[in-house]
Amino acid sequence: MSGEQERVQAAPEEVRPDLSPGRWLDTAVRGIRFRPDRAAVRQELAGHLEDKIADLRRVFPDLTDEEAEGRALAQIGDAAEIGRQLARVHRPWLGYLWRVSQVLLALCLIWYLGFNISLGDDGWPGGDDSDFEWWDFDGLPYDAGLIDWYRELYLPGDDPDQLLTLSPDLTTRIDGQNVSLLRGALWEEDGGARVLYLYLRVDSWKFWALGELEGDWLTITDDRGNTYGLGSEGPEDPVTGGLLSGLSGRGYGPFHHCYVLKLWGIDPGAERLRLDYGPAGPLFSFSVDLKEGAA
Repeated sequence: MSGEQERVQAAPEEVRPDLSPGRWLDTAVRGIRFRPDRAAVRQELAGHLEDKIADLRRVFPDLTDEEAEGRALAQIGDAAEIGRQLARVHRPWLGYLWRVSQVLLALCLIWYLGFNISLGDDGWPGGDDSDFEWWDFDGLPYDAGLIDWYRELYLPGDDPDQLLTLSPDLTTRIDGQNVSLLRGALWEEDGGARVLYLYLRVDSWKFWALGELEGDWLTITDDRGNTYGLGSEGPEDPVTGGLLSGLSGRGYGPFHHCYVLKLWGIDPGAERLRLDYGPAGPLFSFSVDLKEGAA
């Protein structure tokens, strides 16, 4: 006979408690005055009791439910004595102090967000920065002075120079952050040059680890073998000498950074454009269909 069997069989019948498991649990936790602690301790004790009852039934399959429960409770101990020990450990003021601190923190956070949102563009951390917004609600670049222009740029309209608008809504996940290509628009500028605008966003709830896109890491090619350079590697305005292609920030907030990618001189015969991003090899890639969309 195993040691466990001898120990269980040795439990004297006369010390088996008269309390049912439910009343035993109520008695054991009655002295814990902080309700969340009382519920958690009761659940833990109930699990411990169920384990003991299951062990007894496994060793002694002929035991009735009442016998198994009685022996298990006898092994655990007197409910009143256990209750006195638990009451000394679980002081109510500690629980209430923790709960009050949670409520105060939540109220401070609500006030802080509400106060700053009510200030609009003057709210921290944007200050007077017109590119600041708490979130990219409409999936468009944000600039308080140019918001109507961006809507005209990316949304279908009746301007004859607007050749195509796209809503690819492509998203990939890199290092816990979402990188999205949300919108595109193909326009014909003065002189017949085709210009493609693409709107990208990086977002993450982990604001402390929010990354930014680097234009130097972008490689843009089309299905005809053309490569489109950015910044100093792209085309220049023959009149002003300004850079015609590039990646620029257009809207940011605590949980997102947004960008407009402008590509000058798109080949009229190109049907597909590919964006590869990475310092050496691609960390992610997006493919844009230049023949499908609304105009």
